[in-house]
Amino acid sequence: MLIKWGSIVVKGSGKLGGHVFSGGPGGASVHTLARARNPQTKYQMAIRARFTLLSQGWRDLTEIQRQSWYDAESSFSRTNRFGDTVFLSGKNLYNALNAQRLLIGLPIEVIAPLPGKLPMNRVTGSLIILSQNKIFLFGEFEALTDYMVVATTSLSAGSKGFDGENRIIRVGKSSTFGEGIQDSQATYNAYVDKFGTPVMDTRIFLGTYAINSVGQRSTISMVEAEFG
Repeated sequence: MLIKWGSIVVKGSGKLGGHVFSGGPGGASVHTLARARNPQTKYQMAIRARFTLLSQGWRDLTEIQRQSWYDAESSFSRTNRFGDTVFLSGKNLYNALNAQRLLIGLPIEVIAPLPGKLPMNRVTGSLIILSQNKIFLFGEFEALTDYMVVATTSLSAGSKGFDGENRIIRVGKSSTFGEGIQDSQATYNAYVDKFGTPVMDTRIFLGTYAINSVGQRSTISMVEAEFG
């Protein structure tokens, strides 16, 4: 749950006490959180496994190792959904950077690193070809670099946007010259595994974000896919 305080609460976003707070063109809203009967999906189980691994890892750090994360707090900042600059605590920084490293197959870092440069990440187009079971992503990427591919479910043609409701579907490597994401069939299969078959004449948004070797992540670059 993310809340921005003024003389009274002026913004809210996230979950709290069984309710979801959000905002949009029509103003702020709150609705009851609907919980799935069976939350044991592969995606959710993977998240829990990473959380357990990182929690145990933090407990196993030496005092010197843990202090390095406290000392690094001021070196890493991020912007929240309200556009405010925030800093993570040492423990949360350890969790955030290492969770991203695990996503791209890197081991857990026990000593806090220095901030690094993020790979180029700009999606310029996406094409879904249902007859070939392929989803293409085009853009400007660092060559032969791993990217997190994200997507939305099929939205109604009248929807104005996706309001940030995207999910990771796979890790994809950029092409030799960085003009796209390799293996369009793997992207399609990952989408189907997550959301089901893409529905023609609906709005689907796809994109990527980059993770560097430090564990920092870029902002998400997304576009609306075209059907071909």
